[in-house]
Amino acid sequence: MKDNKLRVIHRKDIPLGGFAGIVEKQMVISPKLMPGALGRKDISHGFSDFIYLSTGYFKPNDGAPLHPHENVDIVTVVLSGNIAHAGTLGNGTKIHAPEVQVQRAGTGMRHSEMNPDDGNADFVQIWFIPPKQGLIPDYQNIILKDEKLTTVLGGNCAECFDNNMTCKVGNILANNSLECNQHFIALITEGDATANGISVSKGDLLEGNSLHIEAISKTGMVLIY
Repeated sequence: MKDNKLRVIHRKDIPLGGFAGIVEKQMVISPKLMPGALGRKDISHGFSDFIYLSTGYFKPNDGAPLHPHENVDIVTVVLSGNIAHAGTLGNGTKIHAPEVQVQRAGTGMRHSEMNPDDGNADFVQIWFIPPKQGLIPDYQNIILKDEKLTTVLGGNCAECFDNNMTCKVGNILANNSLECNQHFIALITEGDATANGISVSKGDLLEGNSLHIEAISKTGMVLIY
């Protein structure tokens, strides 16, 4: 029998953090990334090669200065505004909402992310362990379709970087539904819905072994399985 038990973590219950020009709430931290996270009961610990998720905003005309990464696949979802990107991958590009930036840090890269505008730029950032260590660094920008979820990493997407996880981003239109019949974590980024019969809304992180979600209004979502 399908297990419909659902854990819901509310963003408002997570402590506010951040660094430099970024204000964020870290909702998923794997002990593989930070061993101390194991003692925290208020967050998700991810699963398999999904190790981190934060959501927040870049302050106006501010952001994260140049810093390094290696052996991690980074998915950045821009929900509002723009993020200007500089560094060893995708230097000089600007990501406009609704758009996704995917970076394969591989053997090593350095980058900075800045909000060039006078208003906040809302984002979700997600980290995955890549399928192999020491891959060649690479970079993609993916434009989202308004009416569906788009695969941005892994899955059966021939254009995406391969990964043992699948990451999808986008929307479920009002009065439509979605099924996921395996272990998953999802973040609601917009709208209201029912998930396995439970009311959920913007800022809720969902975790379980199966998902049936019905959109009441247009529902934005990040889905990982």
